[in-house]
Amino acid sequence: MPVDFDLLPPAQSLPSPPSRLVWTTVFFVVALIGVFAVLLLWPKEEPVQTPWFWTCVSVYPAGVATFVVLRRYSVYEGGRLDAIAWNNARERYMNEIFDKASRPLSILASGYRFSSDPVENAIDGVLSGFLKLAQQIAPAPDTPPVKARWFASPDRDEKKAKHVSDSDRQRDVLKWLFGELLDDVAATVRDLPDGTRLSVQLVFAGSAIPDNARKTWETTWANRKLPRAGTTSQIEPCDLMSLDTWLDRINDRCDTEVRLLVFVQLQQVIERSPPPGSAEAAVAILLAPPSMIEQLKWASVAEIHRPMTSENTSVDEALAYAWKWGKVAPSDVGRIWQSGLDVSAAGDATQSWVKAGVGATAIDLDHIVGHAGVAAPWLSLACAVKANGSGNTAQLLATGSTDGSQFSIVRGTQIDMVDTKAPQRVGTDDKTGSDT
Repeated sequence: MPVDFDLLPPAQSLPSPPSRLVWTTVFFVVALIGVFAVLLLWPKEEPVQTPWFWTCVSVYPAGVATFVVLRRYSVYEGGRLDAIAWNNARERYMNEIFDKASRPLSILASGYRFSSDPVENAIDGVLSGFLKLAQQIAPAPDTPPVKARWFASPDRDEKKAKHVSDSDRQRDVLKWLFGELLDDVAATVRDLPDGTRLSVQLVFAGSAIPDNARKTWETTWANRKLPRAGTTSQIEPCDLMSLDTWLDRINDRCDTEVRLLVFVQLQQVIERSPPPGSAEAAVAILLAPPSMIEQLKWASVAEIHRPMTSENTSVDEALAYAWKWGKVAPSDVGRIWQSGLDVSAAGDATQSWVKAGVGATAIDLDHIVGHAGVAAPWLSLACAVKANGSGNTAQLLATGSTDGSQFSIVRGTQIDMVDTKAPQRVGTDDKTGSDT
C-alpha cells in the first residue's frame, strides 16, 4: 500500500466556543470595576453633573469590557479558522494522494483453463453452480478416488504413446496450455502499437515442470508471430499484492509497460495421487498501466483496483481500504470470487463484508474448481473478467495467502472510444475461456 493515512498528520479539532454565561459575567464585572475606578479616581474639584463625567462613567468602562470580551472571541475565531484551513488543506492533500494511488490497472485481455473440456471451462457452469469438484480416479496405480481436478488431455505424447511419467505428461500439458492461453490473448497482443514495451512473467508450480518450460513458451510465442517481449520465469508464488508493488512503481514512473502474466499450476497424477481438493489450472492476464490507457485511448475489458491485505490489520479495515481503492459502496458489489481462504479466514471475511452491507453471495472456486495453488487468485480474476462481460458491475476478489486475506475490486469497462491503433478486440468470442 503506497500510503497509510494513519501516519498522516491528524485532523485538528475545532476549539470549543467561549461560554456565554462566563463571558457575560466577565463583561459586567469588568464594566463595574471600570465604573468604580472612575468614581474613585475622579478629581474632587471636577463637577460630576457634566457630559464628560457620564461619558467616563458609562462609555469607557463598557468599552474596556467589550474589548476584553471581544478579544477572547477573536482568539477563538482565529483558532477556529486555522483549524478549518488546516483540515481543508489536509483533505485536499489526502484526496490528491488517494486519487493517485487508487488508479486501477487495465486488463486488455485474459484467458484461463482448468479443464481439457471446453464445456467445463465455460463460465456459465461456474456462475450457475452446475460445476462441482467431484471425486475421480487418478491415473496413479493403486490409489483410491480423490476429489481433485486435473487436465485429462493431452494424455499421450507425440508418438501417441500413453504417458508413463508426470514429467512427460506435464511437458505435453504445458505445451498445450501455452497454445490455448496465447490463442486467447494473441489478437490483443498483435494490436499493441509499435514500440509498446511488453514483458511476460511466467509463474510455474508443479514438481515435474520441465526445465525447458520457458523455452517451450518462447517457441509457442514465436510460432504465433507475436511481437518481441522480454520473458522472465519464476517458481515462487505471486499473489495479488504483487499488483500493489507494480502500482507503486507506476506512480513513481518506473514501470510503463504492458505485462502479460501467466500462471500455471500442475500436479502429479501418474506417479502419485494429487492432493485432495486441488486443481490444475492456467491463467493469462494482459495488463497495462492507466497512463498508457489514457494517453493512447486504448479499450480495456476490465480494471482491477489496488489490492489490500489483512497481514498487518484487521479484515474489516482491509475491506474498508478495498472499498476506498475501488471507489465502490459495499452494497454495490454484485459478485464475490473467493479462493484460497481457510475456514477461519472465510468466516471472518464473510462476517466482515456482510456487516459492511454486501448482499452478494460468494462464489467459492475452491469448492467449484478446486484450489489452483499459485494460479488460484489469478483464476478468480480471470473468472471475474469473463463473468462481467462489457458491463461495469463491481466484483470483489477475496483470496488467501500466507500473509493473510487479500481483497480487490474488479470492474468492467464500457467501450466509449476505441483508437484505430489500439487493442480493439475487447468482446468475448465463442472460444471457451477466452476474454479477447
